[in-house]
Amino acid sequence: MRFSRPASVEPSPGYLQTIGGRRLVKQALIVLGAFVLGYLINVFVLFPGPLFEKVHAVPNVLDVGVTEARAKLEAQGLRSKVEDQRSDATAPKAAVIWQDPPPGTVVPPNTQISLTLSDGPTDLPVPDVAGMPRDLAEKVLAAAGFKLGSTETVPAAPEPGVVVQTRPNAGVGRPAGAEIILVVSSGPAEVTVPGVLGVPLSVARERIELLGLEVGQVRNRTTPGRPDGLVLEQRPNAGSRVSRGTAVDLIVTKGN
Repeated sequence: MRFSRPASVEPSPGYLQTIGGRRLVKQALIVLGAFVLGYLINVFVLFPGPLFEKVHAVPNVLDVGVTEARAKLEAQGLRSKVEDQRSDATAPKAAVIWQDPPPGTVVPPNTQISLTLSDGPTDLPVPDVAGMPRDLAEKVLAAAGFKLGSTETVPAAPEPGVVVQTRPNAGVGRPAGAEIILVVSSGPAEVTVPGVLGVPLSVARERIELLGLEVGQVRNRTTPGRPDGLVLEQRPNAGSRVSRGTAVDLIVTKGN
């Protein structure tokens, strides 16, 4: 019995090798070429620019001076603009207290970064310490956030060591930590006792009180032949240096 050898079977060609497949590949290449050509025209003709634009992360410029902040931004190819200034209790004047966009944000070159600067701490009112002893006034100033500057003494009615006023005056605004000058009384000022011998009591009283002195004890002395009410003696004597408020005792004439 004889068997014939089967004839070999040729493999069928792939789809891309067929006429329809080759047509599809050609169309795909045409579409891709048109896309690439359109992109190149857009980049180089309509909107020229680099194919791959370099981006940057916004540096942190918070708490640094505005000059240094601008230099750091410019070094990254970024622009800056001061938008606002606000009081800040901790940041020194002209330091950056806010930036937009915030640090770390990725932005394209030449992006503008808005800066808000510190206008320094808010001024504090100088407390009213007039009439206080000096040591107490110093504690009040320290509690209010100020430092004690120099101390001046002036003759004044209050007792020695009592604060008469401050410089600047109470209520004036000054930055925290500013130095405040205390003006302290050295005691009542001395004045010269006026001479009132031989003048009427009413005139003597006027002269004495005009200088901030007082008329003290007034006694009479019989003096025949002289009008009543003329000053015969005074204590303290004319020309003496005494404190304001000192009493001047007088002896005046009285007829028979």
